[in-house]
Amino acid sequence: MALTMATLANDGSPATPFTQPVEGTTLSIDMRPMPGTDPPAWVSRDEISWDLYDALVYRLDVPADAGPTEGVTRPTKPYLMADRGWGHAGFPALSVSPRGAEAFCVWLTSKTGRVWRLPTVSEWTALCEASGITPDSLDAHAWHAGNAEKRTHAIGTRQADANGLHDLWGNVSEWCRAADGSQVLMGGCYLDGGPGCSMQKVPTPAWNDTDPQIPKSVWWLADAPFAGFRVVCEAPPGKTAEEETANDEPAK
Repeated sequence: MALTMATLANDGSPATPFTQPVEGTTLSIDMRPMPGTDPPAWVSRDEISWDLYDALVYRLDVPADAGPTEGVTRPTKPYLMADRGWGHAGFPALSVSPRGAEAFCVWLTSKTGRVWRLPTVSEWTALCEASGITPDSLDAHAWHAGNAEKRTHAIGTRQADANGLHDLWGNVSEWCRAADGSQVLMGGCYLDGGPGCSMQKVPTPAWNDTDPQIPKSVWWLADAPFAGFRVVCEAPPGKTAEEETANDEPAK
C-alpha cells in the first residue's frame, strides 16, 4: 500500500471516520482513516473488544434456531477464563491466536460485504510514528508497565492519540501481518514500557505451554494474555467490496 501526503476517498474528497454496525447484534466498530494510504483504508479506533469477539465465538449474531453451517469458521469456545478476571464487557479480547484474529476478519467481511483484515506491520508502524505519543505523554495515552498494574483495562479509557485511536500503544499488543505473510504482535502491552514503534513479539510455542488440550488449541494462547488485535477496512463507508470492484472496471 503506497504512502501519499493525504488520505482521500475514491471521489477525491478527504476520507472521514465512519461507524460499522455488525448485523445481527447491537454492536458496531468505529473506524478512523489511516493517514497517508493510497488507496485509502480505515483502521478501528479501538482494539477489538470481548463484546465483538464473543459475537463470533458464541454465535450471538445468528438466531438460536439457525443451522450449524453458515460458511464461517468460528473459533472454539475458550477452555479457561480467557479474560483472567480482569474485565470482560468493554475490555480488549486477549489470548487470541493469529488464526483467531484472522477468523474475525473473515467473519466481519461476510457480515458487511466489505474487505476486513489485520493491519500490516508497516501500516501499524506508520500509525504509531504519527500518533504523537512520547515518553512524557505515555501515561495519558497508554496502559503500560508504569500504570497498568500488570493487567488490561477497559478500552478507550486513555486519551486518543493524534490519529484519533485509543490504546495503539499499551493495553494489549496487536496482531499484524509481516511482509512474509506471517503474523507478529506489534507494540507494547500492559507489561511493557515505551513507546517504541518498532517493538515486535514473534509467537513461540511457549505462549501456549499450559494449554491442557490435546492437541493444543489453534484459536487461543493460554500463556499470551497480552495478544489482541484491531482491524483495517479497505472499502469506504457506504460502499461494499463488490461495489468498489465494479467502480474499478472500465465502462463498456
